[in-house]
Amino acid sequence: MFGCHIVWSCCIMEKKIYSDEEVFEQIKPVSRKAYVKAWKGFKDLAPDFNFEEGPPGEEIIVSYFRYLRFEKKVASTSLWTFYSYVNSILKRKYGFKLQELPRVTMLIKGFEEDVKKKAAIFDETLLKKFMVKEMESAYWEVRQAVVILAYFGGLRNIECLQLRLEKITRAPEGYIVNHKRAKQRTDATFTRFLVPQEGGYADRLAIYLNKVNQQLDKFAGRVWYTGTKNSHLKRQGMGKNSLYEIPHLMAKLFNMPEDDYTFHSFRRTAATNAADAGSTTEQLVDFFGWKNGSMCQEYISSSKHAIKGMASKLGAFEQILSQDPVVEVDVEMEEAKEVAQEVAQEDPLKEMEFIVMEEDPEMYAMAGIQLVSVPVNVPVSVPSNIECTIRQALASVPSVSGNNTVNFNIVCGNFNGPVSF
Repeated sequence: MFGCHIVWSCCIMEKKIYSDEEVFEQIKPVSRKAYVKAWKGFKDLAPDFNFEEGPPGEEIIVSYFRYLRFEKKVASTSLWTFYSYVNSILKRKYGFKLQELPRVTMLIKGFEEDVKKKAAIFDETLLKKFMVKEMESAYWEVRQAVVILAYFGGLRNIECLQLRLEKITRAPEGYIVNHKRAKQRTDATFTRFLVPQEGGYADRLAIYLNKVNQQLDKFAGRVWYTGTKNSHLKRQGMGKNSLYEIPHLMAKLFNMPEDDYTFHSFRRTAATNAADAGSTTEQLVDFFGWKNGSMCQEYISSSKHAIKGMASKLGAFEQILSQDPVVEVDVEMEEAKEVAQEVAQEDPLKEMEFIVMEEDPEMYAMAGIQLVSVPVNVPVSVPSNIECTIRQALASVPSVSGNNTVNFNIVCGNFNGPVSF
């Protein structure tokens, strides 16, 4: 018999440290620039540390997030974005995750949450007057065109800046604009919106676009060019900073606080007016390019359409209370005992005289029943005392038609006390 001796050897392999170039190659080109910028800022705060020898320690990482918060005044929500950038690079470069340092996570969670200030919404009447107003110079004509396209397209600043002349076409109903939403990462298809001819908006936009065609001989490429104080345009393009200033200029023109209005105010104003007009969640999500319906709930829940609808529902409750109640009629035969005695003593086939019920005209009017006189003496064949009394009472009331309802509570009596049917 031969014996076998197996020896297990454990090999400890050191994790490879990838270079920054190798790490960035693993990141999609569309978002690579943001990762590179975040990583460079992280490394600049620790110039004495050699990042090619091993991962940074907890102290360096904590110092980085404290710097972002207290020196750069980065919002709490944005800190998690930087956390994601740095964490993604650390995992690719060292095979190390920030989740292994719980103090970093607790540090960010411990920062006080910011009160997010939302861009103010323009007054609809003032905004529309500005969009159809005749402008005195090309300087204001280009800014009017920016407002028209930003409002009817619900555009962000970057989306407005990236518009192309060849994607804007004239049609009988107005200008049809094709563009791509800035935050559509998975869907690269173009969406469309209309600047309507009705109301004069398309005609005002045409004034600027025609000058771009005729004065600058531009039919494709960028849309925005610098306007002068006279009627001419320059070949110098407008940048994002010039677009950012437009809502401040308008707020100043309307005598409103300039700091409350940003370029996002055009988008919020458009969403608010769309919700006020009764747009559904699906329509808003599709048009404005939001990821889900939660983004538009603040517009729908506070829209004029929703407020009026709720007021109508609450008002209906008062209408229900104001409706006339169902009338119940109680018929009492106070002398039922005497009547029963008389009936018992006489021949059942003989004509009998019964007590006539007292008629209340107001009661019948409330029930919607026309009052009909009933003869005092009603001949009837009575099989029994109680049945005769009930039939006589029912015969005294005219037939009820429609939805009017009269409930009868007939109380008769016997020798031992009253009995209700």
